[in-house]
Amino acid sequence: MGITLYTAPDCIRCRIVKAYLHDHDMPYDTVDFKADAQVFNTFYRANRKAIYRNPEGVEFPLFDDGSVIRQGSGEVTAYLLSGHEMECCVTRSDMLHGKISGLYPSQCPDAQDDNFVTLVNYLSNGGLEVWLQSDGRKPALLKRLLEIKNVHVILNVAGGPELATEIFGGAPSKEELAESLQLVLGTADGQVRFLAMPKKSGDGWCWAEAADAQAAAKMVADAAGKPTIPFGIAAATKEMPIDLHGLEPLADQQLLSYRQAVRRHLFKADIAKA
Repeated sequence: MGITLYTAPDCIRCRIVKAYLHDHDMPYDTVDFKADAQVFNTFYRANRKAIYRNPEGVEFPLFDDGSVIRQGSGEVTAYLLSGHEMECCVTRSDMLHGKISGLYPSQCPDAQDDNFVTLVNYLSNGGLEVWLQSDGRKPALLKRLLEIKNVHVILNVAGGPELATEIFGGAPSKEELAESLQLVLGTADGQVRFLAMPKKSGDGWCWAEAADAQAAAKMVADAAGKPTIPFGIAAATKEMPIDLHGLEPLADQQLLSYRQAVRRHLFKADIAKA
């Protein structure tokens, strides 16, 4: 079976995937979900579990090659570049209206660095505002990506090295984190933040504790060499491509306890605006 691309009219994300397919001489069939509504609806009903909907509906394009279904310009292009190799660092976007996220260069396998750069170039050149999320590792790759136009970055710190490894699969060295901080804070709108995430607790899950926020702040302050860098405090939400493991959203009081703990090391820390 060949490639079928399910698209929407005037879809910028669809044009990006089409550009990649054209540049690499990869033939494909197109199904417009409005013009070919019956064909699309049949496909959608048969594959509903594999297709997600954002607050505005189904995100296009949808890609089907007979073996996998991929959705959105980031995930589809990553699959075309590397098969399954970049699934650990490219996920669905939780941003709309000309922006794209779900891109995690710190988690990119070393052999896929060049493909990650190619991916971000396609997304940016196609007209999207690209938002990366770093955890402090792989600053050399982050530097390459920030040289691409219209690329922005958030640096997430989820706790100390042990919790960071549990959540992100690894923790940055002090030197890596220092270099990443310099890169992020050197951009016009780069953000550094403690991101409260679910963590294992016995046989279940719980939210990060104030001690985790404090450990994150100490790690950042030590790497930055000063306690005065801008630092946000936020929590994972159901809109993010993150498994909340059934946890209820965090109360404002918990965010305030994080802020109190973080300010022991980073004096300018505050709760990030939604």
